[in-house]
Amino acid sequence: MSTSTATSTTDATLVLDVGGTHTRLALAWPANGRVRLSAVEVIATPRGTLDDAMRQFLARHAEVSLTAIAIAAAGRVRRLPGRTAVNLTNAALTIEREELQTSFGVARVMLLNDLAAIAAALPWLSDGELVRVGGARSAVPGHRLVVGIGTGFGAAALTADGNLIETEAGHADLAAVTASERRWLDNLAPLGRCAIEQVLSGPGLLRLHAVIAQKPMALHEDLRAAHAQGEAAALRTLTAFSTWLGRTVGNLVLSHGAWGGVVLAGGVLERLGDAFDGQAFRQGFEDKAPFSSDLAAVPVWQVRHPQPALLGLARLALV
Repeated sequence: MSTSTATSTTDATLVLDVGGTHTRLALAWPANGRVRLSAVEVIATPRGTLDDAMRQFLARHAEVSLTAIAIAAAGRVRRLPGRTAVNLTNAALTIEREELQTSFGVARVMLLNDLAAIAAALPWLSDGELVRVGGARSAVPGHRLVVGIGTGFGAAALTADGNLIETEAGHADLAAVTASERRWLDNLAPLGRCAIEQVLSGPGLLRLHAVIAQKPMALHEDLRAAHAQGEAAALRTLTAFSTWLGRTVGNLVLSHGAWGGVVLAGGVLERLGDAFDGQAFRQGFEDKAPFSSDLAAVPVWQVRHPQPALLGLARLALV
């Protein structure tokens, strides 16, 4: 899906946000100390290799002279001597920096985690591109955290001095606090541990509903519709999901010292809309004695920029 057309400028950077389900591609140029994104397209994430998708995209913009490539990928980026690569966590796709340099004849290729790319965009997000979750709090200087809830669960931090911290937080153990949460975990993972993204993700939300309602539901749209109709299991599921997400994000704030605020990203909360319970989120988020008052002062926003990872990639690559 194209949202704009390329300009007549010939030199451009190709930026890609590669998720477990969708991949976003765009061209980027410097523009008055910032960047301009153009020719944005959204495709299904390829399997095996990105090369064909990239070449097809560039063929549709033959006037462009490619000067650099910057990729954000939903997985751990492993940086070894002579090789920087990522295997996507939730898709059968491997991306290797050195292979792209050779294949596309471009010396400048950047590869980083997708949530780190969104964290890189934070300095450029306007007030209109961030919506408060659970009421207004005053932002203070400090580390900031980005949490993504989509096909999986991810987190990254932007430190107070501008450095990026990549994590694989979604694969840490999910903690249960209440008796109900412990019971649900016993049903979700009776023989072993339950990782955060097994519940706090798009597929995880449906797993949680199946445990609570004792019946499966295939689509998020059906769950949201049942919630809008006041169906008891749907109401309980969305409250539980929102609270558990708040607990988990609060844990990440404590572990990263992210007192400067939290930005929530990813398609799940966008699709849920009003069914995401901001008040329940804040209750779980702040339930951190003896640091409850500290968490109560931390602002949380939901990002509304259409392509925050592409913006962050362009900022890193061009400015």
